[in-house]
Amino acid sequence: MSDGGYEHLFDEIGYSRKIFKEEAVLFPDYVPSYLPHRDSQMRDLVNFFRVSLESPGKVSQKVLCSGRVGVGKTAVTKLFSSIFTKEASGRFGLKFKSISIDCRKERTLYSVLQSIISSLDPYQPYKGFSARDIHRMVLEHLENDNSYLLLVLDEVDYLIDASGSDAVYELTRDERGSGRMNFIFISRSPALMGRLDESTKSTLLHNQVIFPPYSAAELRDILMQRVPQAFQRGAVDDEVVTQAASLGASSGGDARLALELLWRAGKRAEAEGRSAVTPEDVRVVFGDIEGVPNEEELLSLPTQSAVTLLAVARALISAGKERIATGEAEKEYLTVCEEYGIEPRAHTAFWEGIQSLKGLGFLSTEVKVERKGRTTMIGMNYSAVGLQKVLEGLLKRGAERDEQPPID
Repeated sequence: MSDGGYEHLFDEIGYSRKIFKEEAVLFPDYVPSYLPHRDSQMRDLVNFFRVSLESPGKVSQKVLCSGRVGVGKTAVTKLFSSIFTKEASGRFGLKFKSISIDCRKERTLYSVLQSIISSLDPYQPYKGFSARDIHRMVLEHLENDNSYLLLVLDEVDYLIDASGSDAVYELTRDERGSGRMNFIFISRSPALMGRLDESTKSTLLHNQVIFPPYSAAELRDILMQRVPQAFQRGAVDDEVVTQAASLGASSGGDARLALELLWRAGKRAEAEGRSAVTPEDVRVVFGDIEGVPNEEELLSLPTQSAVTLLAVARALISAGKERIATGEAEKEYLTVCEEYGIEPRAHTAFWEGIQSLKGLGFLSTEVKVERKGRTTMIGMNYSAVGLQKVLEGLLKRGAERDEQPPID
C-alpha cells in the first residue's frame, strides 16, 4: 500500500459496478409500491380499518397480522399504513398518524409508550411518570390535536414475553372512550391468541389477517420485480432467480431469505470481478446462511447415494444451470460409477436414490411439461462445487481402502 492512503479504494467501487445498480432494493427495509401476491391481505386491512375513516372515534380498531418469518407481514403493514394515512387526510380530512414500533427493541409497556409520546410530541416531558401517566398523555395529545393514531406493534410476541399479556391490555385500554388509538399487532407465533386477555382475544379472533408462506412461483415473481432495479442488465438471469426462489420456498416460503440470497450471490460475483451471477453463487451463499453438510454427515450416506449426489453436482456444474434433467444426471452417474469402479444401478433404483436424497434435503425436483412430455428437473440445495470436492475426497479414500491387500 502506498503512502497515499485509502481514498483510492472508493474510486475502485464507485463508478463502474458490473453487478449492482441499486442493491438497497433487496434489503428488508425497502418496500415497493406494489407487493406481489399480497392483494388479499391488503384488502383485508382496508376492510378492517374502513370504520376508522368513516366513523372516526367511534371504535378503537385492533387487527392481528400473523404468519411465519419472511411472508410479507411487515412490508404489507408499512405500505398499508402509508396509504391509509394519505387517504385519511386527502379523502376524509382526518389527521391520522402512523407509528411503527419493533418490540424486539422495545420490550416493555413503558418503553413502547415512551416511543409513542416521543414521536407524537418530542417536547413532552415524560421522565419520572408511570406507564399509565404516559398513556394518559398520549390520549390527551391526540384529543387536543384532534388527531388519531394507527399504532403498529411489530414482533409483539417479544413484548408479551417480557411484560406479559397485561401490557397489551393496558396499551389498548381506552378509559376515556375516545377511540383515538387503533392497533395492528404483528406476530409470527400461532400460540399468541392463547396468551391474550379475553377481551383482546375476542376482538382479534374476528380481526385476523393471515399471511401464508410464499410458493416458489410467488417468490420468483417477487424477485423478478426487484431484479431490474437492483441489478445491471444481464447480471442476473432466470436460472439465478429460480434458484433463489426455490431455496426460499424450501425454507418456509421466506421472501427475506430469497432476497438475501440474491444480494449475497451478487456480492460474491462482484467480489470475484465477474459481470454475472450464477446459480452456483446462490447455492454457495445459501450454505453460508443455512450451513452446509459436513464430512461426517456425508460419510453416513450409502456409497450409491454419495455417487448419485456427486453425479448431480458435476452435471450442475457442467451445465451451469439451476436444474438439470434426470437424463443428464443419470448419464453423469454412469461416468462416476465407472470412475470409482462401482456397479451402476438400474434406472428405477437410480430414480429412487434421487428421491431419497431429496427427502434428506440435498436435492429438489420439479416437473417440467414440454411438447415431448414431462421431464423431471433436479436441483441442489447446497453448493455443487463444495459437495463435489468433499464427495470426491470421500469416494477416493473409500476406493483406496478397497484396493488395499488383506493383512495376513
